[in-house]
Amino acid sequence: MKTWIATLFIAACAICTGANGQNLVNPPASCPAISTLGNAHLYGQWQAQIDGEPGLASVQFLKDPDQDDSLVGSINRALPADPKAPKAATPKPALLAGDVQDGEFNLEESDDGVRISATWSGQLVAASCGKEIKGIWTNALNDQTHPFVLRRQGGWQ
Repeated sequence: MKTWIATLFIAACAICTGANGQNLVNPPASCPAISTLGNAHLYGQWQAQIDGEPGLASVQFLKDPDQDDSLVGSINRALPADPKAPKAATPKPALLAGDVQDGEFNLEESDDGVRISATWSGQLVAASCGKEIKGIWTNALNDQTHPFVLRRQGGWQ
């Protein structure tokens, strides 16, 4: 008799709560609303994957010391997988500057610190609690576009 009651109780709980898969369309209740996330939520280490580019890149976002409403940073791309390349041919990090407002992410990239070499335009992914950004990376030199994904490394900082 006790087994029957326990089974009934478990079934009732399952019906009341509904069944959720792991592929969430909506963010968990504990996630902040994407529209409330600002530049400070992006500070820290990220990993970038740009379609058409080999490997992953490391991205660092920091508070812009000159402007409160923007962020700065750098991107270090993976070395090409060419065994003939000299060891000292480490690519120089590119500089980044941009912001996030209402979930919209916009960034400019500069290889030389003077001219814009690429732009990033995307959205914070709601189901990721602001730890993932997807969009389009555009090479400013030839207007080629590639999808990108930025994923936060570690926890909030």
